[in-house]
Amino acid sequence: MLLDIHTHHLPEQPETALWSCCMKNQNQPEFSQARWISAGIHPWFLTIRDLPMQLAWLESLLSTDSRVAAIGEAGLDKLCSTPFETQIQAFKAVIGLSERYRLPLIVHAVKCFNELIALKRETEPSQAWIIHGFRGKKELAHSLLQQGFYLSVGEKFNPETVKAIPEEFLLAETDESRKDIRTLVRQMADIREEPYDMLLARLFLNAGRLFNN
Repeated sequence: MLLDIHTHHLPEQPETALWSCCMKNQNQPEFSQARWISAGIHPWFLTIRDLPMQLAWLESLLSTDSRVAAIGEAGLDKLCSTPFETQIQAFKAVIGLSERYRLPLIVHAVKCFNELIALKRETEPSQAWIIHGFRGKKELAHSLLQQGFYLSVGEKFNPETVKAIPEEFLLAETDESRKDIRTLVRQMADIREEPYDMLLARLFLNAGRLFNN
């Protein structure tokens, strides 16, 4: 059952994790070893010249590989060197693919939440948008939750925020960490002051509902 909704390191049980990749990862061993894949166009690894090639790669994967359970990570990052207009162009294209293939979108967001909310209002997606690696304050979390975002937290989570996220919008991930996902869930349960088994079951339920397309 899927639990870790965003990782760059496959666990011992690959079926429990959604391995995140973009075009540059297609020759890595994990690409063939992963049971479930989330594929996207990362703003860090994007130029206006290679955007058509990356879009063609992504659409080919979506149409041929049944392991793809989500699109992303993709999004906006004001701290990276890729021109912001190029990021917007790529992200809008990825949103279109998410809608066409009816797959949830895992979002990379750095210093751009106002723009992200505006894009969600503009595009009115029917598919879920999930902010990965969320570590913001609970006030920001509240604003995003009001717009229908799901929030996925990793090991660098904000404790007050994790306590405040409604369970139906909460997900967990390891991202670049090699920490066991269940260790992270246990820490989250302690912070939320709820039984570990109950939170674990809820996270399995949330991931299954979102990604079992």
